[in-house]
Amino acid sequence: MKIFTYDDDFEALASCIYSAWEYSLTHKDEQISLRKHLSMQQSIFSEFIYVETDSGKAKKVIDSIKTKLSMQSYHTVYMAFLHCEDTGNDIYRFLRLAFKHGKDINYMLGEDIVMKLMRLQRAVSNEMNSYIEIVRFNEVADNVFISHIEPKHNILLGLAKHFQNRMPSINWMIIDSARSLALVHQKERDCYLHKLNSEELKKMSKVNDIKEPYKKLWKSFFNSIAIKERENLKLQRQHCPLRRRKYMTEFME
Repeated sequence: MKIFTYDDDFEALASCIYSAWEYSLTHKDEQISLRKHLSMQQSIFSEFIYVETDSGKAKKVIDSIKTKLSMQSYHTVYMAFLHCEDTGNDIYRFLRLAFKHGKDINYMLGEDIVMKLMRLQRAVSNEMNSYIEIVRFNEVADNVFISHIEPKHNILLGLAKHFQNRMPSINWMIIDSARSLALVHQKERDCYLHKLNSEELKKMSKVNDIKEPYKKLWKSFFNSIAIKERENLKLQRQHCPLRRRKYMTEFME
């Protein structure tokens, strides 16, 4: 078996898909699999081929998905890539089937790989929507706000449009502490992703300490709108699991 590996980046995955597909054209009987480079496990029965990111190859794959399939298929593939699991091989299998059957691939729910990508997409989309509601900003300087989150999936870019539209004239940053990634917004400009080094992440963690008066005010508001008689902790944990509460002001000690 040939295992093609790629860096943890969508353009890198697209480059890997191009190389694996190209290889398959001349090696039709050989099994091919895709994995993230850092997650690969060596095997005496497999040969690992690391594929470097190639913008030209990646663009060809991405353009083909958009034009020969549909924007819906591209969205499905991209959202599946953002899932916390190593989904590269699933995306490759989906695209092999998709380019065989055409634009109706998203409706072929009888195919296991199509259903799997739909589940991956739904999981990422649901988490994006939930974090739109639970992001808590803390003002660390004049008109500069920072929020920390630790989502299960890589959803930062999915939050950009909502908060950019809602807070266009404010400088803010949403930090994915688990991935050392920051979604940065400078007022009246578009958002961009920034990879934080260990020193930057440590510094950002320190400035995120919430001032006590603000914390008390927020908790007071949170408690005042709650109806004690209707408290349902089980349902509360279902909609807002404990792992998401680490940076939510109302749940801080």
